[in-house]
Amino acid sequence: MNKKSFCQACHNISQGIKTRVSVDHTCGKELNQITPQQLKCANTLVSQLGIDKEAKGVMIMGFTGGRSDSSKELTYNEAAAFIKHLKGLDPNKAGAEKMRNKILYYAHEMGWHIKGTTKIDMQRVDNWCLTKGYIKRKLDNYSYEELPKLVSQFEAVYKYFLKGF
Repeated sequence: MNKKSFCQACHNISQGIKTRVSVDHTCGKELNQITPQQLKCANTLVSQLGIDKEAKGVMIMGFTGGRSDSSKELTYNEAAAFIKHLKGLDPNKAGAEKMRNKILYYAHEMGWHIKGTTKIDMQRVDNWCLTKGYIKRKLDNYSYEELPKLVSQFEAVYKYFLKGF
């Protein structure tokens, strides 16, 4: 019969016990291992992006320097880097930027600039989105799925502006 070894550090963590003197793990775990929140976030992103188990393992091997292919074995910093990488893989990110840039192009053409510069007045664009946009939020807070309708709205404003000439 195998008796499970007791690790004081793991016990302290699970019970929320904080000590003045650091207690070393006797079970082999690192002090800075992945948090449950990081694990949930990473697994959610992997699922949303449609990454299969094998590809996930290969990616994790890259982040651990070949130490492991399991997300449960990531350190806190490795997990943070892995999550940042996964967030950068969003396939809709480029399309959303393209639509936001189209709105900014129209704003530029209508002369929505910061006084004395050629920089677009983002506060004015955001104010328009907050008051006239169909969801009433800032431009950067619209998702890929929501942006086509906002672009159509802004395009109508631009066409109305052009009729004034």
